[in-house]
Amino acid sequence: MTKSILTMTMLTALFLSSCKESPKQENTETTSSEQVADDIVTSTSIDADGNKLEMIFNNTKGTATLNFKGETIELVAEKSASGIWYTNEHYELRGKGNDIELKKDGELVFIHNDAIITTSLKNKEGQTLDMTINNTTNTAKVYLDGGEQIDLKGQNPASGIWYKNDQYELRGKGNDITLTKDGEVIYEHNDDIVQTSLKNEKGQTLDLTFNNTTNEVKAYLDGGDQIELVGQKPASGIWYKNEHYELRGKGNNLELKKDGELVFKN
Repeated sequence: MTKSILTMTMLTALFLSSCKESPKQENTETTSSEQVADDIVTSTSIDADGNKLEMIFNNTKGTATLNFKGETIELVAEKSASGIWYTNEHYELRGKGNDIELKKDGELVFIHNDAIITTSLKNKEGQTLDMTINNTTNTAKVYLDGGEQIDLKGQNPASGIWYKNDQYELRGKGNDITLTKDGEVIYEHNDDIVQTSLKNEKGQTLDLTFNNTTNEVKAYLDGGDQIELVGQKPASGIWYKNEHYELRGKGNNLELKKDGELVFKN
């Protein structure tokens, strides 16, 4: 009997010891209530007729919601080589930058294109200034000697152009341009301009502004409309023309013709 009690006591002790040494099972499941906000971009575009196109792009879901003439239009993103492309059964939205086109059943119903002017000037020092001016957004992108892009915002000049940012300032009128950095001139271009006024025996006056840099001339006969002419290659003297007018001469002896008919001679 004593032996049986001793055996039971040992078994109970081993069982209790085994329970103490067993590792506790941890709850490894985790829950998270965090939600990542969608990447939303809103934009509004106006066409030449004053029609407004409101756009909400959900870049996370690849969708676009348009509001056009009171209609809400839901579109899904497509794969485009460049720019944006969204479609549904009836509508198609394409664009690049601020240039936007909306079609309905293949017919163009909205178009917006920024008024862009690009020009390149080379000064006497051999520096090149490339400029892309966006008259719609009143901004300019400038590249000096093919360097980094300089983004500038339009200001309110009395005349000519004026764009600036924290470091750079671009000012000019016509092709006369100055670019400064921190107040120091780093680029300057001035056209070679020659002005003259001629009067003949009939009392007619011909005012001329020659731009030898661009090989152009602006003529005004008796203070009338501006006549813009482009330089040609004469054997000698000068020769400028456009679709209707032709200016030829040597020294101060000039002839101006319109549609082959002589209108000024001195």
